Amino acid sequence: MAPNQRLKKNLILLDKLMDSFSVERLHYAATDLYTNYMRDTVDAMDDKTFALYLSYHFSICERSDLVGITHHSLP
Repeated sequence: MAPNQRLKKNLILLDKLMDSFSVERLHYAATDLYTNYMRDTVDAMDDKTFALYLSYHFSICERSDLVGITHHSLP
């Protein structure tokens, strides 16, 4: 199965799981994206660079096409 098909299947399964709760999903949010892969680099960033990285992260963390690259998703 192609990665994008697996992601779609997992999102459908997650939606089915969430159907049992009285909640409404507003967004999927990827909490770490590439950060896990570049942990040492992120840890070494000065405040200005880290603020720029956070700005980038927040600009893409709700993109549905990138949710599958995170280690931790918030439904």
